[in-house]
Amino acid sequence: MKVSEIMNREVLSVTPQDRVCDVIDLFLEKNITGAPVVDRGEVVGIISRKDILPLITTFDLDCSSLEQIRRTCSHYVSNHMQSKVVTVQPVEAVEKCALIMTDNHINRLPVVENGKLVGIVTRGDILKALAQCCACQI
Repeated sequence: MKVSEIMNREVLSVTPQDRVCDVIDLFLEKNITGAPVVDRGEVVGIISRKDILPLITTFDLDCSSLEQIRRTCSHYVSNHMQSKVVTVQPVEAVEKCALIMTDNHINRLPVVENGKLVGIVTRGDILKALAQCCACQI
């Protein structure tokens, strides 16, 4: 099975100029945990809740910390994203994606073709494909 068969083509992405607070809102609204960072169609990074949580865990969640939290959340994505991004191509085997995710301890892989973002595949997408394969064999 190829990545193109299971990837999500409607990718929610952010830009390096977006603010962390906007990314938090996007994650909560769309019930996602990470997104590719795209600049002019090219994947330049990835940001996840793993990158954001350390920004706020140093604060006591009381009124005295609110201004500091506001300042931190107004940081740019470019300051907190992971810039070394592992990507795959649509023709890649799903099994290879699973190995890449496991070996690199990552939950999502941007799918890139000709240098442009065309989709995303997550661990959940791979599990869903596995479940469908198992159901077909019963």
